[in-house]
Amino acid sequence: MNHWKNNSKSTSAYFPRKLNNYLFLSKKNTTFIKKRINLVKLKSRICSHLSPNDKIHEMLIFHKKGAYVRPHKHLNKLESFHLINGEVSVIFFNNYGSPIKVIKMGKYSSGKMFYYKLFKPCFHTILIKKDVLFHEVTSGPYKKRETLFAKWSPAENNKTEVKKYLIKLKNVAKLL
Repeated sequence: MNHWKNNSKSTSAYFPRKLNNYLFLSKKNTTFIKKRINLVKLKSRICSHLSPNDKIHEMLIFHKKGAYVRPHKHLNKLESFHLINGEVSVIFFNNYGSPIKVIKMGKYSSGKMFYYKLFKPCFHTILIKKDVLFHEVTSGPYKKRETLFAKWSPAENNKTEVKKYLIKLKNVAKLL
């Protein structure tokens, strides 16, 4: 039985199908978000909140290696990120697009950083070195206008520029 619903073909966000007093997840429960058919732009997520209007958004998110996360910042929101599996480099930028910090992250047992929390708006992205599964919590409700995408970064649909930009970011991640 499928316990999840997706309200849109343009996103890969899955919400609980019905309200219970609890939500449990196991590795087996999350394998469907890794299937190609359930990915949009190499990404998928299970939301434990019931709607984009909820005050707290808590998600298990899967990104395949090669997925592009456009640099962005969240206005008036906190964000926490707990890496469960995989490897990423998180790059933080100033408002003009210059990288100011790179954090190399891995699962807890790797000895690398495995968690971060943003208290103030800051442009950031993740470079995915290995397929990743992470737990993210942010404040809601979701309002598109409260996520500001960096004008100095390519839009997701510009595949040629995204490819060049990812190469540039990989080089930056090696230096910082």
